[in-house]
Amino acid sequence: MHYATPMRGRWIVAIGAIILVGSSLLPWWQIGGGVGELSTQSSVGISDPRVPGVFVMFLAAIACLLLVTLPFASEKPIPIDHPVVYLGLLALAVFAYVWSVALLAQRLLVPWPPTRGWGFWLAAVGLILLARGVFEVFEERRRRLY
Repeated sequence: MHYATPMRGRWIVAIGAIILVGSSLLPWWQIGGGVGELSTQSSVGISDPRVPGVFVMFLAAIACLLLVTLPFASEKPIPIDHPVVYLGLLALAVFAYVWSVALLAQRLLVPWPPTRGWGFWLAAVGLILLARGVFEVFEERRRRLY
C-alpha cells in the first residue's frame, strides 16, 4: 500500500517537466528559410553547443519526473520527496533557461525574440507550469501540517 499524499501539485510538476523535456528536443532558433532569405539555419536546443543551459534544464526536468514517481514506488515517505527539493530543481531549471536565453541573445544573430523557435517558447510554458506545480506542492504540505 502506498502512503497517502496529495498529488495535484505533483501532477502539475510532471506536466511541466514533460513539456520541458519536449521543448529541449525542438528547435530553439531559426534563421532564414523565408522568401528572399538564405537557406534555413536552426538548431535543436539539447544538441546546440551554443546553449548548454538547455541540457541542464533537461536534466532538471528528468529529476523532477523521477521525484514525482517516488510516492508510487514506496510504501512509506522518502526524505528526498520534500517541497524544498522541488523548489531547488525549479530554481536550477529557471537558471538554465535564463542562461540559455542570455547566450542566445549574445551569440546569435537572430531576430529577437526568436519567433520561429518553438522550443524556446514551449520551455517558458513548461517553466510556468513547473512553478505552479511547486507552489501547489508547498500548499499541499502546508495544508497537511495545519
